[in-house]
Amino acid sequence: MTTPGARWRVLAHAGTERIELEDRGVFDELVVDDWLHLEAMDVNVWWMRVGDARVMVTITPDGPVVDVERGFHGPLKGSTGASSP
Repeated sequence: MTTPGARWRVLAHAGTERIELEDRGVFDELVVDDWLHLEAMDVNVWWMRVGDARVMVTITPDGPVVDVERGFHGPLKGSTGASSP
């Protein structure tokens, strides 16, 4: 298994200029305004805020385990559902 966070890509635009970064070190943190925040908490644990939700991702040998908690960062806005393949 590769190091979690070793493969990543960021794309931004400044007018017509494309700003791209890819696989430069191990990804640690991304913050966009006050509604998106992704951060490595440990080698195999990632924390993310998306709006009012907190998402915890733990990387295991069997794949990622994802826990989602709505209303953690404010009042619930929108709906939450689950689907399976």
